[in-house]
Amino acid sequence: MATLRYVSFLILLIFSLLFGSCKRNFQYAVLEVKPLATDLNNKAIAHINKLTPKDTFSFLVISDTQIAYDELEAFVKHANSEHQDSIAFVLHGGDFTDYGANFEYNLYYDDIRKLKFPVVGTIGNHDMLGNGREIFRRYFGPEDFTFAFGNTAFIVFNSNSREVAFDGTVPNIDWLKQCSELAGQKKNVIYLSHIAPISFDFDQRKTKELTALLAATPNTRLSIHGHSHSFEYTELFEDGVPYLVAPTLLKRSYVKVTVADTAIIVKELFY
Repeated sequence: MATLRYVSFLILLIFSLLFGSCKRNFQYAVLEVKPLATDLNNKAIAHINKLTPKDTFSFLVISDTQIAYDELEAFVKHANSEHQDSIAFVLHGGDFTDYGANFEYNLYYDDIRKLKFPVVGTIGNHDMLGNGREIFRRYFGPEDFTFAFGNTAFIVFNSNSREVAFDGTVPNIDWLKQCSELAGQKKNVIYLSHIAPISFDFDQRKTKELTALLAATPNTRLSIHGHSHSFEYTELFEDGVPYLVAPTLLKRSYVKVTVADTAIIVKELFY
């Protein structure tokens, strides 16, 4: 009996050490929907609205942080120390998760909540796997939304067409037309979505319509994306609209965008 009690104690001790030393969230069910926070985008926008707008300001862009948990933790420490007075906020280009799992969203939140700047993010294609789309909506809010900082309008939208089987609903062009018309009253208009319209994961039946809309919108300055995991900054369609693709954080790189009145300055940085 004494031996049995001793063995039971050892088993309990081992489990206590294992779970006590675990720094990350644990998920008990694959389809679990238990976000650690809610409405993060609207909370970040409320924070941004309290900032004093300037004609010249900067923001950072990160993307595709799925499985890059160590890199994200390092980025947070880096940004907090290196950019504490030089940026207004951070944009996330999507793919917070690899499988759309609740614990992956929670792992992201564990790190990003320590960042000193508000973060606004768009939904990625991996974030729509499994229950991921529902979890994203609870964690971040609507998939399509807008916000402004001074004279710059930001239009954020879902462009993950393949994840809805190219059924014509993504991206929502009618909504984009309405928002672009209103945003065109600002000095600058910047778009943010995960998949660039040149990708075959984007509904190619909508590519021409979307790119024509961006080119026709007064003061369109930049379209920001992720997905391809490599940095790119170019005019994809020779229509005057520059496209920025942010690298995966696995490469320990990110992008700093500076808006100087109506000029845009883009620079890839490493940490």
